Amino acid sequence: RAAKKVVRKKLTSGPALPGKLADCTAQDLNRTELFLVEGDSAGGSAKQARDREYQAIMPLKGKILNTWEVSSDEVLAAQEVHDISVAIGIDPDSDDLSQLRYGKICILADADSDGLHIATLLCALFVKHFRALVKHGHVYVALPPLYRIDLGKEVYYALTEEEKEGVLEQLKRKKGKPNVQRFKGLG
Repeated sequence: RAAKKVVRKKLTSGPALPGKLADCTAQDLNRTELFLVEGDSAGGSAKQARDREYQAIMPLKGKILNTWEVSSDEVLAAQEVHDISVAIGIDPDSDDLSQLRYGKICILADADSDGLHIATLLCALFVKHFRALVKHGHVYVALPPLYRIDLGKEVYYALTEEEKEGVLEQLKRKKGKPNVQRFKGLG
């Protein structure tokens, strides 16, 4: 039965998928998710943590091309953009979502300034060249925490320096010394 499922997926998937894509087995758009992650390291961690049935992982090589002022004819010349387009099954500027392979496309970048830049470039790509995906609610941006704060068995997360200071201020009333960890990547 598993062999039939693999063969059926190969026959219906269309063009060859990008090599770094760790695909999922499900095809139900209500369940499938593609996580675009920053680099092979995050890709490896994400692959280990995912549910293979409905979560696909695609590591990206650093910053993608700034596509905001690039025409749709030229945008596919960038390999990373081409690979994203093939993975999701949609051509740039297409309103036809019938070949969409994932119900959710999640941008998951590091919790640092480079990660924010990469997430911004990906948002620009989707807003400018894959507008139908955004319009129909298929694109998501994850916001990883910048800090983890432990006090005993309690764990707190902070997205910003200000939020971290607020948590530490609240914890002054409790016994013990909080342990603050700053995340470098996705955590």
